[in-house]
Order: sequence, then C-alpha cells, then structure tokens
Amino acid sequence: MALIRVALILLVSLFLAACSPDYNWRQVSVGEGAVMAFFPDKPVTQSRTLQFSGHDIEFALTSAKVGDSLFTVAYAPLPVAVRNDEALSREFAKAVMQSLYRNMGVDEPDPLPTLGASFAINGKAPQGDMRLQATVWLSRGVLVEGLVMATPDAFPEPQAEQFFQGLEVAR
Repeated sequence: MALIRVALILLVSLFLAACSPDYNWRQVSVGEGAVMAFFPDKPVTQSRTLQFSGHDIEFALTSAKVGDSLFTVAYAPLPVAVRNDEALSREFAKAVMQSLYRNMGVDEPDPLPTLGASFAINGKAPQGDMRLQATVWLSRGVLVEGLVMATPDAFPEPQAEQFFQGLEVAR
C-alpha cells in the first residue's frame, strides 16, 4: 500500500512539473492557418526575406521563450516557380536543414534527416553549448520548421515533446 502511495505521489509530481506556471500553453495559427501550434507562452513573429536560387522567399519565425528555452515555428511560402518544381522545393528544404547544422557549428550528416522526422543537434551558439531539436516539413507549397532550443543541461524534454505533438501542419 505504501508503494502505491509513493507511486501516486511521484505521478502527481511529474504531472504538476509538466504543468509548471512558467508554461502557459496556447494554440496559435501560424502562416495564415497553414500550421496550428501550441506555444508555451505568447509568441511573437519576425520575418525576413531569403534569397534561394534566384528567388525571394519570405521566411517568418513565430517564437515563444520560457526561461532560456526557445520554441519556434518557421514558415516560408514557396514562390510559384519553386513550388511547381519538386526538386527545387526539396533542395530548399535541404539548404534549410544544412543551415541548422552550420549555425550550430556541427557538420551535417550524410544523408540529412528525412523531411517530417524529428532530429537533434548538439552544438554551439554565441551563448555557449546548445541543443536544438527540429522537424522540417514540405507541405502544400510551404516549408515549415518546428524548433526547440536550450542549453543541454536545461533542455525542456517533456515540454519539447508536447510542443512537437501540438504542431499540426496542413497537408
């Protein structure tokens, strides 16, 4: 009986830790409804234009920060010429994945992770050692990334899992 009580206390403790008041989850539509995401706090969106193979691609990052952890959904609608060329679309997705490895100071694997599969990169950022968990999708003429970044010792594993489970990309 005491063992059951201890197990229940541990279970409730884990549940309460996952529902920490630091994490105020909310559902947000990103990229004109192309992605539904659960963010752990109120997100902000920034955008910039990238050049790829002679095309301007508008790249928006919607992010929420909790402590030193950053939760981001990146969204890039592909120009018609890129959208209509499957090889060029995949080349753009590949270039985006390669940039994640480069930005973390890590050599990219060969082959790169499969589109839609989660992967992690342990590397360096200006702040020091960092862990990045990511998934990259190509869907209906858009590129979407889900990203969680934090120091390796403080990486919010349960919250990252919850974030990725809450990402719904229109297919």
